[in-house]
Amino acid sequence: MSNKVKAALILLVTAAVILIAISVFRMNKAKKEANAFAEDKGFIIQYEPAGEIGSKEALLTEIGKLARWEEQTRPEINEAFGHTDKEFHSGKRESKTGYEKEEELLAFAMREKWMDLRVELDRNVTDAISLIFERTDRSYGLDQRTVQTCYDEDCFEDIAAVMQLVESGDGMKAYIRAGRDLDDDWSALPMDIACGLQPELIMAGCEEALLTAVETHDADSVKWAVKAAQKFADRYHVTVDGLEDAKNEQKRLEYANKPEIPAVGMSTSKARSTKLGAPTKTTKETGSWAHKVHTYGDMYWYRGERQIFRAHYYDGEITAVYDSRNYTGKSPWTGSSGKSSSYSSDPDDHDIEAYYEDNLDEYDSYEDAYEGFLEDEGAWDDY
Repeated sequence: MSNKVKAALILLVTAAVILIAISVFRMNKAKKEANAFAEDKGFIIQYEPAGEIGSKEALLTEIGKLARWEEQTRPEINEAFGHTDKEFHSGKRESKTGYEKEEELLAFAMREKWMDLRVELDRNVTDAISLIFERTDRSYGLDQRTVQTCYDEDCFEDIAAVMQLVESGDGMKAYIRAGRDLDDDWSALPMDIACGLQPELIMAGCEEALLTAVETHDADSVKWAVKAAQKFADRYHVTVDGLEDAKNEQKRLEYANKPEIPAVGMSTSKARSTKLGAPTKTTKETGSWAHKVHTYGDMYWYRGERQIFRAHYYDGEITAVYDSRNYTGKSPWTGSSGKSSSYSSDPDDHDIEAYYEDNLDEYDSYEDAYEGFLEDEGAWDDY
């Protein structure tokens, strides 16, 4: 290798080293500024649990304190750096070469510092949960994994809010906030803590929430209040005053809101839940026309041996009704046109072939005519 080539290679290597050094220098400068910013804010992201946890109340209190600390510290970090929980949970990390503008490098370093602090906070919360259970003589029916899952599922926010409401003596709001989901142990942890620390307050809150819902006379409000109170009663093996009365009110409101009878245009599922109750008998038939499979039939309601109501359905929808509750000799049949007549509600009882022949210019096939006949309300009396 000639001296000129060697010299050129040395120059290239030297230039590369210089460029790398510049890149590292600029990146380090941005990182130092980000670190200095964090230090100036004075974040404390290390939680120290109580020394000895010798009762269930102490254990619940310590978990609540941890949740409130985490719920205070995390937003402070987010706000200081101008980022959100959603950004953190995305886990997206960027990369830079070191040759970008200083403002861009600083923004990158600040975001990386924020991410590092959030990762450290997560790790410290997990360590604190383990330490809490290490410092108690027994678990008192609580499970460490349950607490960890509660944190992982972002449920510490509920614990912190419930703890604050309990301290302020607002039992109903604490009950409502804690009772969002009692189906799983981790989601029921806010309520477990509230009931463990202030059982009488939360019981009173449950009963107040139930009574408040009943006083609205709103079916949906009563329904959800009853459902929540029943789950509460089942989980904690308690008797909630007013629950049975609320259930009766729920039944009364649901019945009052039901349609009186099935009506044309109503779905078959809704027709089964009117004030007439479920049908006594239902028939079902299927047929294919116009390249589709259709289902139709009749729903019957009886009082003893007497038929009091009949509804014809087609593809899940009521198309005609026959009300004979107060039959006086006139035809009680009402079709989709709203007119009374004595025709059959079953299309196969009509002369659809004649209808097809009379309308050859309109229909290409018998199947098309069949489907058209179902929609041609004025033709049913003529065929």
